[in-house]
Amino acid sequence: MASYQYQLRQFTKLSNPTKFNVEKTGESTMQEWKRTFYFNKKEFYYNRIKFNNPTERAVEIPIAFNFLAEIQKPASILEVGNVLSHYENHLSETLGITSRRIVDKFEVEVGVDNEDLMNLPSDQKYDAIVSLSTVEHIGQKGDPSGGYGEQEENRDLEGPLKAIAKIYDLLAPDGKALITVPFGKLIDGEWYIQFSKEYLYLLGKKYGIPKEAVSVNCLKLIDRETTDRGFNVLWEELDALELSYVEYSSPFSQANAIAVIELSKLSSDFHLKLNVEPSPLLYNMPYETRTEFEQNKALLQQTQSELAECQLQLQLSQSELEQSQAIQQQTQSELEQSQLQLQQTQSELEQSQLQLHQTQSELEQSQAIQQQTQSELEQSQAIQQQTQSELEQSQLQLHQSQSELEQSQAIQQQTQSELEQSQLQLHQTQSELEQSQLQLHQTQSELEQSQAIQHQTQGELEQSQAIQHQTQSELEQSQLQLHQTQSELEQFQLQLHQTQSELEQSQLQLHQTQSELERLKFSQARVRETEVKSQMQYKDLLWEGWYAYCKGDRAGMANFLKESLKCTPFSTTETVLNWLENFARFSSEKGDILDTNSLVNSAEWKELMRRSINGKTVLTIH
Repeated sequence: MASYQYQLRQFTKLSNPTKFNVEKTGESTMQEWKRTFYFNKKEFYYNRIKFNNPTERAVEIPIAFNFLAEIQKPASILEVGNVLSHYENHLSETLGITSRRIVDKFEVEVGVDNEDLMNLPSDQKYDAIVSLSTVEHIGQKGDPSGGYGEQEENRDLEGPLKAIAKIYDLLAPDGKALITVPFGKLIDGEWYIQFSKEYLYLLGKKYGIPKEAVSVNCLKLIDRETTDRGFNVLWEELDALELSYVEYSSPFSQANAIAVIELSKLSSDFHLKLNVEPSPLLYNMPYETRTEFEQNKALLQQTQSELAECQLQLQLSQSELEQSQAIQQQTQSELEQSQLQLQQTQSELEQSQLQLHQTQSELEQSQAIQQQTQSELEQSQAIQQQTQSELEQSQLQLHQSQSELEQSQAIQQQTQSELEQSQLQLHQTQSELEQSQLQLHQTQSELEQSQAIQHQTQGELEQSQAIQHQTQSELEQSQLQLHQTQSELEQFQLQLHQTQSELEQSQLQLHQTQSELERLKFSQARVRETEVKSQMQYKDLLWEGWYAYCKGDRAGMANFLKESLKCTPFSTTETVLNWLENFARFSSEKGDILDTNSLVNSAEWKELMRRSINGKTVLTIH
């Protein structure tokens, strides 16, 4: 029992607390930081030992030590989750709470049983059970840092309630239990469950714990400040209804409110019920997850908006491309039709040329007959010679018209006219010329037919050439539209490259921000290193003072102790008590017993105390 009282003295109120007036940045008033807080109408000192987080441990530790100190018969004590041992070892190296069983499934330490609470035998009962910030993790996933827990595939959202029911089952009649959990809005944090009033109500409704056996009191973190020398916190006891809005890790890290659950075993008539169906409660998303979700949602909306714009631009480009392709296809179709018409025209032209060759062949035959007739006329008539000469010229011109059909037709017409005049002059005198004239008329008739066909062919050729020119003009217009579409597509690709460049710049800025964060973390580590060096210097000066005392050099002792005041992590009163405790420990390790009366009554010690009290020595207060 004495060891519990020793621990309790570290936290219960001994005198008026030291108060600090600290101006809060961004506030118009001064915040008064206190060294104590009230819980259940009792005043406690905040726990200021720097281990684990400085949030809920600041109030859990003194409440837990007070709970154990008030146990009437601590014959059998169980601690679920290894927490208190980290703080009792800091408070004293020789005294502490040792007569208890510590069960922790994951933390491997000397004196800790690595067993699962839910597997402990129900026939082994305990007079007192304490569990600090542990049951909210039972049945959930492992800690994100990997420090404890396991990856449960099928989590039990009511696992923390079953753990409390198990603790109640392990209590002996009249036994008591103290349990702390994060409290406020009901939150499923995956690796923890934050309790709410509705969640706690299930302890009696589903798990059979009598209502009168459960007492719940709540504390809320009002403010917190972390400095180079330590931290200041302000907790206030509030009603559970006032905490229904409190979230985990907002606005401060870790729990922003806790519920202190006290159980009293009324009788041994309790039957543990664990195989029950889960209740349809609404579990909220954690603040950090919700914030990250909202940021990702906003980023997704922005990305979707940018994607929609890109898709719209792409659709416009595709539409323009499709129109261009349709125009191109139409032009291609018209070109094919034009080529088909050109082929038909060429076929007709070839037929016309074939007919022209046939006409030319017949004309040659006619000219041969004509030459024969002219030869006969030369022999009989002088006038016929002149006609024959003109006819020969006409025949020569007709031969030249084979390459240029129009010129040949004109010459042939002139020859026919001259031939008709010649036939008129010779009609009276040459009876033999009639046969030749008849043949010449037949030739003229055939030549006229040939000319008519040639005129028709020439008209069709000009029409075909006009269609070809029109097709060529439409093809050039289609190619111009195609070039314009390609230019717009290249402009869109340029805008896309600019967007990608801006995205790369944003990623570069993100990398720079991460680099600055790493430098900040390094600076914080340097600050923590400085605090450790300061504590080492304090311990060295304390040992040098004790060594000077052992040699009889009390003036040297006083100088060393005076220097240690500059780097002490304690208040003035705590530092003096720490001197005496360490002098006693050093002497004990040497095999001697410290004469405390002789030390505190020495002139050097009194002078050191007087100067400290009068403020001549600057004291560091945390």
